[in-house]
Amino acid sequence: MFRIGEFSQIARVSGRLLRYYDSIGLLRPQRIDPDTGYRYYSASQLQQLNRILALKELGLSLDQIARMLDERISVAEIRGMLALKKAELEQSLAAEAARLRQIESRLVQIEQQGTLGDYDVVLKSAPAVPFLSLRAVYSSLDHVVAAIGEIFHAVRTQVAAQARDQIVVVAHSDFEDQDLDLEIGVTLTRQVNRPVRLGDRGEFSMTELAAADRLATIVRSGPLYQSHLAFGKLGVWMEANGYEIAGPCREVFLDLPIQDNPAVEIQFPVTKAA
Repeated sequence: MFRIGEFSQIARVSGRLLRYYDSIGLLRPQRIDPDTGYRYYSASQLQQLNRILALKELGLSLDQIARMLDERISVAEIRGMLALKKAELEQSLAAEAARLRQIESRLVQIEQQGTLGDYDVVLKSAPAVPFLSLRAVYSSLDHVVAAIGEIFHAVRTQVAAQARDQIVVVAHSDFEDQDLDLEIGVTLTRQVNRPVRLGDRGEFSMTELAAADRLATIVRSGPLYQSHLAFGKLGVWMEANGYEIAGPCREVFLDLPIQDNPAVEIQFPVTKAA
């Protein structure tokens, strides 16, 4: 048996918390000395205390915990609940880490504002090429990244002979974190006349990636959260050189999209500003 101070050291919780749990009947001492009033706890009570603390971490109120303990919730049930909470926290941490990386990248952009840095902007033209694509609205950038790999694999599998192995993403809407209207496809050496499907997502369209007399282009590599740096540099260059955007943005993958941080060429059709 341990006095309350000793038990608090073993359990790694405060004596104040143990007294509070005693006052509300959640965790009674094993024995109270009638003469001194000292509270004594048994090591066997650690199991119940750990259940209380685990359920509290799940966000349950003390009243709810008391009811669950009265119903003798099993270890397996608590383990399942904790595993679910762990997954939620990991997802939250991943989201916060992504936000932190984005903030750091924005700080870099602020510090470099108005400079072209290490990016080389190239003005060039492009001929029309056959384009096998699938247009859809995506709810997040993560879904876009997943779709790029799936579309690339589907085209290579079904029309390998005609595929140039070059993924192109055409943006048909303003940039949003959600509801991204994108056309994702693969450029081909020639037209294909048979249907190409991506499972239950639908059939690809055989179209043409339009020719462009002038494309302001820049090549970026690195993680997706840093892509705004290259877009910003391209915007600075276009304004400084008197160009305005004349069509939807294209992103052309210069490396296979299955690689980590592939090189991507950002292309904006442009005309000379009036």
